Amino acid sequence: MACHPFVTSALDVPYESAAALSRNGSGTSSIKVLQRRRNATGYEQRTSRRERGLHIVLNSGHSKPTPAAQEKSLKRRRFQKGSLQLRRRGKAKKWVVLYYDDGGHRRYHTLGAGSMTKTAAQQLCEEFMRAVNGSEEPEDGRIRQVLLREFIDQVFLPFQRGKWKKSTQGTSENRIKQHILKDLGNTPLRDFSLTSLQTFLEGKADEEFSFSVVDHLRWDLSAIFEMAVAEKVITANPATRLYTPKHARKGNTRAMTVEEVNIALRAVELRERVLIHLAILCGFRPGEILALQRRHVSEDARVARVEQRVYRGDIDNPKTNPSRRKVAIPPQTAELLLEWMNTAMGPEPEAYLFAGEHGKPVWRDTLLYDHIRPKLKPHGLEWVDFQVMRATHASIGHRLGLDPKVTADQRGHGVGVAIEEYTKTSVEDRAAAALRLEEEVLGKQKIVRMPPRKAS
Repeated sequence: MACHPFVTSALDVPYESAAALSRNGSGTSSIKVLQRRRNATGYEQRTSRRERGLHIVLNSGHSKPTPAAQEKSLKRRRFQKGSLQLRRRGKAKKWVVLYYDDGGHRRYHTLGAGSMTKTAAQQLCEEFMRAVNGSEEPEDGRIRQVLLREFIDQVFLPFQRGKWKKSTQGTSENRIKQHILKDLGNTPLRDFSLTSLQTFLEGKADEEFSFSVVDHLRWDLSAIFEMAVAEKVITANPATRLYTPKHARKGNTRAMTVEEVNIALRAVELRERVLIHLAILCGFRPGEILALQRRHVSEDARVARVEQRVYRGDIDNPKTNPSRRKVAIPPQTAELLLEWMNTAMGPEPEAYLFAGEHGKPVWRDTLLYDHIRPKLKPHGLEWVDFQVMRATHASIGHRLGLDPKVTADQRGHGVGVAIEEYTKTSVEDRAAAALRLEEEVLGKQKIVRMPPRKAS
């Protein structure tokens, strides 16, 4: 079946089928639409709407191939022609026709043996597709609306893959498929409203998905419908006023105390000790640590350049622009790092600091679940992960009164993220702050010393 770019709402007119597609210099696609009708003798007559002075315009959305060059069009036509193909089924060849059912799912129907002529197969294909379409001359208003599943699979995801990093693509596609497509995929785009989408988010919060998951789903829906408006599939975005439900479960990322950090450092082997030093005392992300090569570290190991990161074995650019930075390494950590580099690494500039047997970076989960947590579990620290280490760096720095801008630059993100997401305060810190505020307003509490009692 032929594929064309999106058809605007102007095509929601009595029965039409796309017959010829051309592209002009401005990047706008035009289509010659033929209208079929049968005369009294039963023979089919075709009348060109262009010949009658009408010109149907398709909105292609792009004048050049986009990162989603493989993007397919949505099926907005009232009738399907079907795709006739000769396919092998086991040892024999069969004529089959591919089409879409009412739910938007791709189906195929076997027409007969491959020995049949193509002309005969085409006749059977036309008969079958007439049954699928419901009649030879459908009534007005039988255009099947674009389903959310179709738009996401054929337009949104192919376009987004051109700008998403691999790590973002993996988590985002999985979230969209597991939640949005699974629950809403077979609903036409035009049937959604602000209320129905908000109800969807409320349901996810009721299922006790985390605040982060529900908030990302809200962003996903807004982006999907915004693109649908841009492509003129719908006229308004129903997701613009969505909000994340207040009762969505919020996670509570812990931060380690100074005592717990020292216990962890004494419990693990040299390689993991170096890694924890770099994560907690220097503010590296785990993917940045595992992507470090000898060429990135200064001779005295007091500075390391973050120029890349690793995600699931693939080397990629740093997460954000602030992530590309120079990280200062304190003296004791630098001494430990040099010891590791001189005893466990090759001299090549491209050698990774934490490489496996084949010279590639070790996987983060391997280090955490096989080497770090088993050593920490006897000390009651099995809850420690790399996010906890990053929060610990921010929290200890905050407790020491370090400049938040300096520590945020060291970790490679903005000050707002540093305060809101990573900095954790203890009850003791809050008690001390409350005492200072009280003393500033009311003055220091007077201590009345009672005279010692005389012995009777």
